[in-house]
Amino acid sequence: MGGVESLPTDEEILSLHLPIDSRQAKYDCDKRPPFLELSDDQLQDSKSHEKRVIVQPNSSSRLPWNAGYAETINAGKSYLRNEDQTSYAKETLRHVTKYEASDSTQIRIPVHYFGVFDGHAGGETSTFAAHACHQHVITNLNGIRELLASDDKVIEPEEDVCLGYSSPRIKVEDLVRGALEEAFIGMDEQLRRDRLDFSIKGGCTAMAALFVERKLYVANAGDSRSIIVKGNGDIVEMSKDYTPETDRQRVQAVAYYHPKLLGDFFGRLQFQRRVRRKDVGKQILYRDKHMTGWALKIVTEDDIKMVPMVTGEGKRARLLSTIGTTRGFGDFDLEAPGGLRIKPFMTAMPEVRMYDLSDENAHGDDDVLIMASDGLWERITNEEARDVVRKLFLELGATDTQRYARAAHHLVLAARGHLTQKGWRTEKEEFASGDDITCFVVPLKGASIEMNETYRQRETK
Repeated sequence: MGGVESLPTDEEILSLHLPIDSRQAKYDCDKRPPFLELSDDQLQDSKSHEKRVIVQPNSSSRLPWNAGYAETINAGKSYLRNEDQTSYAKETLRHVTKYEASDSTQIRIPVHYFGVFDGHAGGETSTFAAHACHQHVITNLNGIRELLASDDKVIEPEEDVCLGYSSPRIKVEDLVRGALEEAFIGMDEQLRRDRLDFSIKGGCTAMAALFVERKLYVANAGDSRSIIVKGNGDIVEMSKDYTPETDRQRVQAVAYYHPKLLGDFFGRLQFQRRVRRKDVGKQILYRDKHMTGWALKIVTEDDIKMVPMVTGEGKRARLLSTIGTTRGFGDFDLEAPGGLRIKPFMTAMPEVRMYDLSDENAHGDDDVLIMASDGLWERITNEEARDVVRKLFLELGATDTQRYARAAHHLVLAARGHLTQKGWRTEKEEFASGDDITCFVVPLKGASIEMNETYRQRETK
């Protein structure tokens, strides 16, 4: 075949996607995501904790498939800045297939990436991650691009007759999962290396949605959340909220194997209620690392001396009486009472879920991915988010190109509410979210059509 463009070497490709140089790590974390394209006046307006303006992109062309985005700042929770940061990137993986010495073709694999990073104790870590995390993802995807481009989507097992060993059968989608997992750990390691040189303080939760090879992958480390809402009303949960309550068994296991990490202040066990001296010798319900249920334990003197490492429930749950999440980036210098470091219990390890988009006829205009920080979900349930979106889509119709942008606006508005004499209240006159709120609404039909068309063009070559 003639006319094949000159292609970069593997080294040149990887150099384009290496994690950002530390010299580029200094940036203003008051800045908002570049795809918003805000004017100076709009940027200043977006920082008002009193107005809490709902900010949206000035141009719909910066996000694919007419996807929607909206955000608003907190109600004075952090007077310095909006600690939520987000990013969108489109990359193209390139692989050359050689059929003969002088005959080759280039296979292009488009990748769409959306990221949501909810910062705490400052916006430095979330801003850093918004700039750099997708580069870690692309670096890892480049390492498997030959397998992604292959017609064979399974790596078959190999047998070693002498040892009686058989290697596992590995699907390509499991390689993408691994690429996301490696990217999250690599991002966290970069923060560990660079934080002292450039005063990158605090931490952030991390969530990334990856559209590649007719699949949607969502990697989550923290308490942001992604759901798929379908036109028929079905909800598909694409992430799990990681809080001290939901991640209790893992952090208790860390404490079990490394008891010195708890010092003399915290205890590993979780009790049904606070234990007091009068409870010594009595039986109280408790849970440990190996338990999803509850059992009885006789309270000892040691039990009443220790503060449980996991306390509270829901949004009030805390790890080591300090932080309300157990997964994310950063927090290397965060200390709990007694001078204990949080990081041994805090991990960047994500959970990755996959959703198949290979059948473009299976998705309608009303099927969307909602991806938002916990500022939305602390006041909006999955079902309420679904109802907001479905009601709006019914009013607008399928031909409205701004329907997904309006859906993002309506979701943020539902959680933010309106300012009244009693403070920020929802339409039901309940307390509204006082947190930073960030929300993407991504249409699955548009994503599926684009990815399937690219795939068909590749098959005809």
